[in-house]
Amino acid sequence: MHLVMIRHGEPDYSYTESRGFKGPARELAPLSKLGIEQSEKVALDPRLDGSQLIISSPYTRALQTAAIISRVTGLKIEIAFDLYEWLIDTTFENKNTEDTIAAVREISTFKGDRSEGAKLNWEGYDQVAERAYAALYPYLHYEKVIVVCHAYVIKQFYNPGRIEHCDIVEVDFDENFTWPGYIERGTRSWY
Repeated sequence: MHLVMIRHGEPDYSYTESRGFKGPARELAPLSKLGIEQSEKVALDPRLDGSQLIISSPYTRALQTAAIISRVTGLKIEIAFDLYEWLIDTTFENKNTEDTIAAVREISTFKGDRSEGAKLNWEGYDQVAERAYAALYPYLHYEKVIVVCHAYVIKQFYNPGRIEHCDIVEVDFDENFTWPGYIERGTRSWY
């Protein structure tokens, strides 16, 4: 199956941060005006031609991006729950952008692998990869799909470096897919 993976458009966290939303409630942030424009533009990209379905993360920013692409392409959207973003806090107590930055710094220090020395409760990259694989596996009967999700999820399939909002990363995926960056299953190298 050919995956046309699209990172969601730029979100606007001012809504959730001004209300003091914590944990998963922070993910209710909609797209910014720029994020809507980015989504409108990517919906016209010829690399989407021939796609049969849009599979989306359940987070608002991804769903709104997928809805815009669906309106332009006429494709149906299905939500794959486990395509949600990398969890910066598996206890769902993250409060703000500072918590996010702290988690990003620590996961970088540990190169994505959970170990006893980690002080924060972030999700390891191997966990992200395994749940994303499981989320997409049921769709293997399709030839080409659009997957609207998040940079950390996309990087588990292919890591081109920084992935901007509404960037496209194309990947061929099958039941024997192995994740780039793995030395052996469950052991991630630096990337």
